[in-house]
Amino acid sequence: MKNIIHVVLLISLAVSLVSCEDFLDAKPQRSLVIPDELREYQAILDAVPRQMNYAPKNPLLGSDEMLLGQFALTRLNQEDLSTYRWEEGHYTINDFGVDWTLGYQSIYYANVVLDGLKDFSPQNESDRLEALRLEASARFYRAWAHFYLLQIYAEPYTPLNPEQQGIPIRLTADINNSTTISSQKEVYEFILNDLSLAKSHLPAISELKTRPSQWAVEALKSRVYLQMQDYPRALEAADQALEIGDRLMDYKNTPSVGRYFFPRFNPEVIFHADLATTGYTFNREQWVDPTLYALYEREDLRRTIYFQVSRVAGLFNFVARYSGDFVEWGGLATDEVLLTRAESAFRTGNEPMALADLNFLLKNRYSAKFEPLVLSGRDLLKRILEERRKELVFRGLRWMDLRRLNQDPEWAITLRRVVSGKEFVLEPGGRGYTIPIPPRELKNNPSLK
Repeated sequence: MKNIIHVVLLISLAVSLVSCEDFLDAKPQRSLVIPDELREYQAILDAVPRQMNYAPKNPLLGSDEMLLGQFALTRLNQEDLSTYRWEEGHYTINDFGVDWTLGYQSIYYANVVLDGLKDFSPQNESDRLEALRLEASARFYRAWAHFYLLQIYAEPYTPLNPEQQGIPIRLTADINNSTTISSQKEVYEFILNDLSLAKSHLPAISELKTRPSQWAVEALKSRVYLQMQDYPRALEAADQALEIGDRLMDYKNTPSVGRYFFPRFNPEVIFHADLATTGYTFNREQWVDPTLYALYEREDLRRTIYFQVSRVAGLFNFVARYSGDFVEWGGLATDEVLLTRAESAFRTGNEPMALADLNFLLKNRYSAKFEPLVLSGRDLLKRILEERRKELVFRGLRWMDLRRLNQDPEWAITLRRVVSGKEFVLEPGGRGYTIPIPPRELKNNPSLK
């Protein structure tokens, strides 16, 4: 079968890609034999670590959730430090950037499966259905990676200017296929088309939360449409996702498991993904920003579940992740979808739904003393946006919210942080919200310029 990249090759590619070598430099070998094609395709899509179930690290570094101490700062590479300080000079010589490399690595793997399945001839109905599911899964992963790359390497999406420069769309695993930079409109349409084609051949809920499902498709669509500021469609997608599953954990009944409160694949998880690890991961000098911590009221159980007192007086470490361990988590979960529906309902004129969703969340996050809120108008939207910041902490989603909300003067904010005695400032719409494409990638691929 042509266009198949074999398991041995994939392992070697994974090693080189994680170390930031150019995935386009790897030359496929086609001489090996795959004993069980469908099984091997699934193995490709199940690839770990930091491959198919990956979320980028730059959005967490560049947002206003995290404060790093001097020791943690010394462990950052050039890309991380520049993102954290919102300044230029992200790359050293021959550096491709972790998020860029891992994002297109995921797309490459997805395209390996899609290219191979074009020539697959099922021997029976079971094989045919399994091939369709694998194709749908690959489309989901490809959409997921393109979406995240767009949030990092393209300017914030503006609905009035959809022809803004986006990112390269990779349609095939053929490394000789020339790729140009598409407009944001083209990339978003490509992402949504992949998700639409994927949904009909996926299970409603996957037995393994590392694999895609219809639930995950609708949850991701709600995230995509929210970032596009297409609130009617974000509401529709969020509603469909919550029809499949809307369970929230009641934090009043959430016991600590050692240091970690949440089990891996907890009931709220729709699709599992870990953020790429870096020098600040599980570092004791990785603290929650004091301004963010101050938002949590005493009756808010997240205040004691999410955070623990650090060794530095007055500062707190974030300890309760949906990854179930020390790795930052960046997947899809019902709490995010619920808040997306609340905001989208408000922006489309359905304040009763928005308030009901907000109260449903808070009932499961506050102590038994919680009384349902009675809010309307701007106060209701303000609280929904505040709860997005408090609930979805350290998942990389704050970055996307800032890029979107900064376009409205009413919600735009200026970020400030002091690093090694020097103050750094990020204005709304500032250049720090877009990470440059790695120069070596541009050098090796002139069509991207």
